[in-house]
Amino acid sequence: MIDVQRILEIGRRSSARIGVGLPLGLVTTTKKQLSEQRSELRIDSYDDPHLLVMALKNGAIDAAVRGTMSSVKILAELKREFALKETMRTALLADSNGKPFLLTPVGIDEGMDMESRLRLVLSTMSYFSAAGWRLEVAVLSKGRTEDRGRSKEIEASLLEGDKLVLRLRKDGLKAEHRTILLEDAVAKADLVVAPDGVSGNLIFRAMHFVGGGRAYGAPVVNMKKVFVDTSRSKVDFTDSILLAAGLSSVKTGIQKRP
Repeated sequence: MIDVQRILEIGRRSSARIGVGLPLGLVTTTKKQLSEQRSELRIDSYDDPHLLVMALKNGAIDAAVRGTMSSVKILAELKREFALKETMRTALLADSNGKPFLLTPVGIDEGMDMESRLRLVLSTMSYFSAAGWRLEVAVLSKGRTEDRGRSKEIEASLLEGDKLVLRLRKDGLKAEHRTILLEDAVAKADLVVAPDGVSGNLIFRAMHFVGGGRAYGAPVVNMKKVFVDTSRSKVDFTDSILLAAGLSSVKTGIQKRP
């Protein structure tokens, strides 16, 4: 079960220092919005990806939010400074009815094979365990069960979906293969696993920018520090900042500074 509001409320009540990659004008608006919510968060603005990542690394800030910075540049900095072989992002969304769920992979170069998707799921489960979330997994593929044989790509995707579910179950996770039925996956599971990063990115954009769903942000789940990725197309980053602050608090066990 995913309790988004609890994490956001913990973030709102914390006095963490959050670094955000936003222009000064948008930072001023964001600080005002947080102040209206009676938040004690301290917000530092950065316009250089390297400086933001270094501030996160050396503890000058408690968590970081990408904001409007270039995804390519900021992810390269994270990989270099935190010695990551890959960056694994999992997006926290809510559908148009307000039902929250996690979606991975969402980076166009992530989750391109079954093993990388397995790592994404396991890292996601571990990352959000600090929040007490017990996640049921829905694996997607590129067709219905009866579509086997329609093309080699669809056949391979369905086979991978079956194999991934078996691997996850062996690790003790609740997992179902929902094939191409995204609507069932979102309704019945907490963590939706797209067939690849391109599909995941398209699902994210369709649900958020077209379908009226909400996008809180996409934490990098294979690092101890809290970094929340965001879409540059967002106009309000307060929920992403509250998410970063809340995750930082529950992961460190400190929910409010003295």
